[in-house]
Amino acid sequence: MNFSDDAFVTMLLSVALSPNREEYARPLSTQELTRLEARVRESGLRRLGKLMNVDISGLMLHLDISEEEAYRIYTLLNRGVQLSYALESCQRQGIELVTRCDTGYPQRPLKRMGEAAPPVFYRCGNEALLHGPMLAIVGISGVKTSPEVREAIEFLVRGAVRLGYAVLTGGERGVSRVALGVAQQCGGALVEVLGGGMQERMREEGVAELLAEGRAALVSLEHPEALFTVTHAIARNKLLFSLSEAAFVFNTDGKRGEQDAIRSRYCDWIYAWTGFPANQSLIARGAIPAANIPKLDLDELSRHWRGGEAEQMNLFDLL
Repeated sequence: MNFSDDAFVTMLLSVALSPNREEYARPLSTQELTRLEARVRESGLRRLGKLMNVDISGLMLHLDISEEEAYRIYTLLNRGVQLSYALESCQRQGIELVTRCDTGYPQRPLKRMGEAAPPVFYRCGNEALLHGPMLAIVGISGVKTSPEVREAIEFLVRGAVRLGYAVLTGGERGVSRVALGVAQQCGGALVEVLGGGMQERMREEGVAELLAEGRAALVSLEHPEALFTVTHAIARNKLLFSLSEAAFVFNTDGKRGEQDAIRSRYCDWIYAWTGFPANQSLIARGAIPAANIPKLDLDELSRHWRGGEAEQMNLFDLL
């Protein structure tokens, strides 16, 4: 795998090399890396790649930072051997790392999230799916899917496939697994943005078949061996919404980043099913209420989703 100096340094500074983040020096957060990038641009170095082979004194001088900060950055920059081994291990499993410096990074998160876009993510499967239109179908695990919800999900998935959208989910049990099953049955494509457990998920029945057929892509902000956590889910949901043309939320616990996505306009078309009480908080904050989903005119809605400049419409205008 060939990376530019900028991409390699981005990974050195921000990637956790172990699933439990047991690092001698803590990798930089997105906010910390963004601030560092700004300092580098203002200095004579200009690009992150120029930090290679700069010693602690040089980092302090060029970036006007403390010795403690310089030592942390220097330590991270000298993980090259360990990072190379990690990249080789990922490659053997069919997993790649993508940075904001790479042409393979999807444009929608860059435009919608700006500096908050994740500097690095893990990817496996069909890269092209991340650059095409996606319809997100979202729900938390632990909530039983009623026949009404299953009917609505099937309607959305079949409509998405017919209109050329990949189905985008978070991969949890419940809503996401129903969407996966329907997509598999009707020849659709699947993108999952995971909150952990990538290595395990890519081997699971259904997902493994779609990956082999070139009909799926998995994305994770966490180490492939890292376990799913709510904290991971909050971070990944921001990316999930920013990738989608439109998103339907069937259930929520209010802790998965949906409200952040609405407030920050990571996606202009976020719908909340009115049949789940906790979704009222999303509707109160700007999500579009969705009641009788199987009655929607998806062809008409799709024209607005892809229009970009159109204002949000109330769903009841199309019933």
